[in-house]
Amino acid sequence: MSDLRSAAELKDVADPAWPELRELLGRADGYQTAEILPVDEAAGEEALRRIQVSAGSYLGALALHTGGVLVAGGWVRVLGGGFPEGGLPSLAEANPALGRRGGPAPPLLVGYDVLGGRFEVNGSDPAADGRPGEPGQVCYFQPESLEWKLLKTPQRVFGHSMWLRFLILGNLTDFYWTLQWPGWEDDVAALRHDEGMGFHPPLPALNGAEEIAAASRKPVPVAELFALHEELRAAG
Repeated sequence: MSDLRSAAELKDVADPAWPELRELLGRADGYQTAEILPVDEAAGEEALRRIQVSAGSYLGALALHTGGVLVAGGWVRVLGGGFPEGGLPSLAEANPALGRRGGPAPPLLVGYDVLGGRFEVNGSDPAADGRPGEPGQVCYFQPESLEWKLLKTPQRVFGHSMWLRFLILGNLTDFYWTLQWPGWEDDVAALRHDEGMGFHPPLPALNGAEEIAAASRKPVPVAELFALHEELRAAG
């Protein structure tokens, strides 16, 4: 596509976001640990070129300078330039519809959690995609309810950069308090970055932390969890 900007053009910005983002990620401690995965320089540039976002944004900085970020020991995986060794796709690989001509801009998958919950930036027509909010705002697909939730505080709806700040500085314990089981840290640490935890019965059939802790569970590809959730949602 002749109108695509090159990686060099997208990198060459007066105010790159990486120094600020790196400082933010360094503020993670305790529960909100943030491990920055390395990225091959060429792979980061290719991811930046394919998503067509400048390095002046957090999104572009993630693609260019990280293979992704593991938050809370990998409970949440933030997408960047890709980390093949662990199975974490790049932003471009996770969003193959990017760059297509014509039609509304699609939603953008920017991260997911170990339960198969998805964090996505709304595309140009959120209502048509069955989600709340406006274009550019971040929604979370709740695997326990199979519904989209608009992420916000009482003062502000999250865009991508605000979502990242929430992951690092917010209270993920409260966000996930009904979904985490005793010993989840060890279970998550044993997973590849493209694996999540599958439950039997499925998560939507379980009511709260006690039933989740008692259910059988095993590692499964995150893609299978995504597909299962869409299948259950379609079945009503």
